[in-house]
Amino acid sequence: MHLILCALFFVFGCKKSPAILVDTTPPEIHVPPTVPNPPKDTAVVLPPNATILEVGTGSGNLYIDAKRLGILGNTVIKIKGGSYNEIQITNFLSEDNGTVHIENDGLVEMIGDKQLTFSNVKNIIFSGKGTPGIDKGFVFRDKNSDAASVQLKNNIDNFTLTNVVFKNLDTYNVIQYDSRKIYDGSDASCSKNLKFLNIDCDNTGTLIRFKGSAENGIISGLLRNVEIAYVSFKNSPSVGSAFVMENVDAYDIHNNLVQYVNQNNSNHNGVFYLQGNGKFYNNIIRDHQGNSLRAWVYSIGTTPQKTLIYNNIVINSREYSAFELQSFSRNLMAGRTTYTNAEVFNNTCGNLLPKGAFPAQILDLYSLRGGQCNIFNNIGYKFTLVGQNNTNFIWNELSDTKGNGFNNKYFKSYQEAGIVDENQFKLTPATALKNSGAALSGRGLEALTNQTVIYDIYGTSRSMSLPSIGAVE
Repeated sequence: MHLILCALFFVFGCKKSPAILVDTTPPEIHVPPTVPNPPKDTAVVLPPNATILEVGTGSGNLYIDAKRLGILGNTVIKIKGGSYNEIQITNFLSEDNGTVHIENDGLVEMIGDKQLTFSNVKNIIFSGKGTPGIDKGFVFRDKNSDAASVQLKNNIDNFTLTNVVFKNLDTYNVIQYDSRKIYDGSDASCSKNLKFLNIDCDNTGTLIRFKGSAENGIISGLLRNVEIAYVSFKNSPSVGSAFVMENVDAYDIHNNLVQYVNQNNSNHNGVFYLQGNGKFYNNIIRDHQGNSLRAWVYSIGTTPQKTLIYNNIVINSREYSAFELQSFSRNLMAGRTTYTNAEVFNNTCGNLLPKGAFPAQILDLYSLRGGQCNIFNNIGYKFTLVGQNNTNFIWNELSDTKGNGFNNKYFKSYQEAGIVDENQFKLTPATALKNSGAALSGRGLEALTNQTVIYDIYGTSRSMSLPSIGAVE
C-alpha cells in the first residue's frame, strides 16, 4: 500500500505501487564487526504486503504518530527532502516483530535550532540511505543552542539511527536520552538494543549523552546492548567527553575515528566516558587531549562480566594515558550489582604526554573492587617518562588492584618498534612484533568478542596461538 501524507498527516492518496516497493527497499544496516569500514549496503527484500508512506512537504513541522496512523511493522516511511523546523516520531510500539524503516527521500536537513524527537518507539531503523547517490541523507547543521538535535524520550527499544551528518552544532549534547526507568530486573525496566552507526560529526558538542546511575540502592536509566560504530568525530576543540553513557550493560563500541578534539582543554577528560561494562575495540583516537576511554566498571546482577579493550590505536594525546579503568564502591550493591574483570590487550599507543608529574601510559589502573585485570600484547612508544613509568612503561598502578601484565613492549619511537608509519601502523617485515604475542586461544575470547578477536583492526586474520603484538598484524 502506498500512502502519501502531508506534514500534519492528511492522506492525499492510496494506491498499490509495486515499482515503488522495489525502489524503496531499505538497506541492510548490519555491519560485520571484523572490518574497519562499513561494507556496501545490500538490499533487504520486503514482504509483498509492505506498506510505503510518503510524508512531509519539504518544510515546516512533521509529526509521525504511528498510533494515529495505524502503522504496524513491515512499513517504509519516506520523508520528503527539504528543510524542516521540527520532526516528531512517536508511538511506534507494535509487538508484531515487524520493523519500520524511516528513510529520506532526497536530502533532509534541519538547519539552526531545530530538533528531531523520538518518543515511545520500538523496532525502528532511521536511515539516511533512502536515496541512491546520497550516502547520508539526514543532515543537522549550524545550531547555536543547548537543546539536543536528536532527543530520545520515554520507551526506546530496538532502535537504530544510521547514515546521519551533524555539523557545526554549538550545543551541549547532540543526541540525548534521559530514560529515568527504575530497573527491577525485568526486561521492560531497561532500554535495550540501541545502535548508532555510520555517523559523521564535525565541530559539535558531545555526540551521545545518555543519563543514568547505579548507586544508593537504585539502578535507573539502564541501557542494555548499545552499539556505537563507524562514527567519525572530528574538530571539537572544547568538547570534553564526546560520548557519555552513565549506566550501560554490554556496550559494543568499535570502528570509530576520533581526531582533533580538546585542543582547548586541560581538565581530566575521557573521549569515551562509559559507566558499566562492555567491549571497546578497533577504534582510532588521535590528536586529542584526555583518556581515549574512561571506563568506570561494574556488572549488573550477581555474575561478574568482563570489560574488553583491544585492537585500538591511540596516539598523540596532549595529556593523559590511553585508557582508564576504575570502580567505585557506590556502584556495588549486594544482590544487584557486582565487580567487573578486565582484559586490555593488543593495543597500539604512542606519543602520549603526561599531565604534569602524572604519567601517561597505556593504562591508568585504579581499584576494580574485587575485579582482576590482564594487560598483554600491547605496544607503547614515545612516552615522556615521569613518575611511575620510569620503571613500568605500560600501566600506572594507582590502587589495590594489581595488574597482571605480560608480553607488552615499549619502544622509544615507532621506527624502533618496526612500524612503517603513523598513519596505518602496519608492521615492517623484519619487526620483532610479528607473531610474538602471547596466545589468545584458551582464554574464552572468541565467544566474548563475537569472533572479532581473530582479526586485527583492519580485518586481517590473526593467529590465535601466535598473534602479533599491538593492534595491527
